Amino acid sequence: MAKVIIACGGTGGHLAPGIAVGQELQEKKHDVILLVSRKQVDSRLSQQYTDLTFKPMSGAAFSVNPVGLFRFVFSQTRSLVSHLKLMLSQKPDVVLAFGGFTSLGCVLAACFMRIPIALHEANRKPGKATRLFRHFAKRIYLPDGLRIKGERQNKVRYLGYPLRKGFVRHPREEARRHLGIEGSGKVLVVLGGSQGAQSLNEWVDNNGSKLALQEIQIYCLTGMGKSEERVCEYTTPQGKKCQIHFVPFTDEMDWVLSSADLAVSRAGAGAIAEMQQCLLPSILIPYPYAADDHQRANAAFCEAQGGALVLSQNQISNLYNEVCDLIFNDWMLERMRSNIRAVRKQTCAEQTVEDLLTLFVPKKVRSKESLLAQVKAKRK
Repeated sequence: MAKVIIACGGTGGHLAPGIAVGQELQEKKHDVILLVSRKQVDSRLSQQYTDLTFKPMSGAAFSVNPVGLFRFVFSQTRSLVSHLKLMLSQKPDVVLAFGGFTSLGCVLAACFMRIPIALHEANRKPGKATRLFRHFAKRIYLPDGLRIKGERQNKVRYLGYPLRKGFVRHPREEARRHLGIEGSGKVLVVLGGSQGAQSLNEWVDNNGSKLALQEIQIYCLTGMGKSEERVCEYTTPQGKKCQIHFVPFTDEMDWVLSSADLAVSRAGAGAIAEMQQCLLPSILIPYPYAADDHQRANAAFCEAQGGALVLSQNQISNLYNEVCDLIFNDWMLERMRSNIRAVRKQTCAEQTVEDLLTLFVPKKVRSKESLLAQVKAKRK
């Protein structure tokens, strides 16, 4: 039985796949500890999985601002000490890091103690953690087709983005009933990522009534702390009721995505993987200030696969027309769903765990030949 530590906190895009791998390890009777941040998004999501062991760890994101830089150095120093103590007490067989500031102390501690390290990079531009620690890693999990200059391909695996158990596509009408979405018209989901996106929330505020009058219902995830949960109701010229749901956070993203005909979303790797799982076409608006501009690369690859259209942030004034043109084009939506079906992966967590467990040799397992040699040596 293996003991695995997974560093996966900071954002939903890191935590969700960490949980997926943790579930798979636990199902196979291995010990697993998930290291998360103290942020609200981590606390909210981890509370759903009481059968997994979560450990909040300190850490601050990197900043070039003098005050922010001091906080980063101080916090990461404390984090390194905490992680070293954790490694000494738990003696893990392997460490898996999903990137972000919460993984820094964990990976450094594993390096010092010569514990095998695996890195998971979900985005199509490698993040700071992957670039910094790739030379120390025994395995690097990358998106399809991504190459890291100078990296040996024999330690790279292309296994995709792990999704949590139970995250499945539901029948559309069943999903709508489950969420309380009434009527039979079109449904648009608007996603700003785990932190929300103020510009997308404002776009719904400014254009929601016009879309509702065209019998387009909206389910907008605003982000925690961005707005109160509420429902706005409109009546179309034909006398039909249309609603706009504003929801800060949901634990039922698979139901939300399954209910929709189209999504407007940021282009985080996690959001794209979940939309693909639910065969949901999308209009992607990459967050322009994402680290290394990785969302633009994610969106471009998704568009090239035929599952999404891409607009830049400064084209958001065109979003209303793009939504109206696409959401009523059933032929195009079905073509996009077919393209998504051809590229989506559904066994990523299982394959990741299977490969991860090859990185260490169980300490108490000895070969038959080794035992026989020891017996013969004792007789002599």
